[in-house]
Amino acid sequence: MRIDSDELESLVALFDDRDSVVSTLVDERLASFGPEVVRALRNRADRETNPAQKGAIVERAKALNINFRLADLQDFATRSPGPLSLFEGSWIISSLLDYTLIRERYEALFFRCSQEYLAEASDQRTGVENIRILNHIFFHRLHFTLYDVQLKEPQYALVSDALRTKNGNPFALSFLYLMICQEAGLPVELVCFPGGFIPVYVEGGKVLFYINIYRGGEIFLQDRLQAFLKAAGLQIDERTFRRRDESAMLTLYLESLLYIHSRGKDDKMSVLLDRALGILGPERYLTIEEQD
Repeated sequence: MRIDSDELESLVALFDDRDSVVSTLVDERLASFGPEVVRALRNRADRETNPAQKGAIVERAKALNINFRLADLQDFATRSPGPLSLFEGSWIISSLLDYTLIRERYEALFFRCSQEYLAEASDQRTGVENIRILNHIFFHRLHFTLYDVQLKEPQYALVSDALRTKNGNPFALSFLYLMICQEAGLPVELVCFPGGFIPVYVEGGKVLFYINIYRGGEIFLQDRLQAFLKAAGLQIDERTFRRRDESAMLTLYLESLLYIHSRGKDDKMSVLLDRALGILGPERYLTIEEQD
């Protein structure tokens, strides 16, 4: 729906009206414009010189964005059976938390990264060869760098920020890595266990090898799995391992975001992330105990 600038201005003028009926009608009319109203309000806020009015516009835009993105997530999670698009999921979740994200720019950033690998991909190579090429491109040519292994800093947590800055925590970088794998058709899944996960390359229904995102995508076999877990400070019974497709990364991503914001005592964001996790279902993979 086209957003008439004069009508939008009239609605913005009513933002300070304390009448609950008026406020509800304004919200309903804004929502009827669809998700594009968020960008329109963001642009309007950029032109506002009155700090109080600017703040009111921003808060309205954020509230509308949350409603739209939660609805998108609900639709995304309940679509007909089949592989879930990690790109689409990452966009919905990242834009849920950052109302300033512009989809066209987000797509362009990811397209540039995925094309770096797709330009050199070949189904004539072995799985090991293809992952080594991806590792070289991802970590050395594109310079994606691991930060905040302890999950303390929100600025390294969003996939969208990692795309832009090339710096991300283990969950953000793993999500990006799997997004490229999915785009390229590489059969990379996850082995999940209480407290974490490991990307694995699957062929013929069997795990061929494991991928260590913490060490530049290092490839290792089953016989080194316990050494990997020990280096990560984990003592995990392999009987608890559960192989999951890459869509489990969506839940892991949200869990990591909830952990970071709960740790930072951001109650409002924690409630929002808990709602988002509820939409994806009851399964959880992380049981992280906060360390002092």
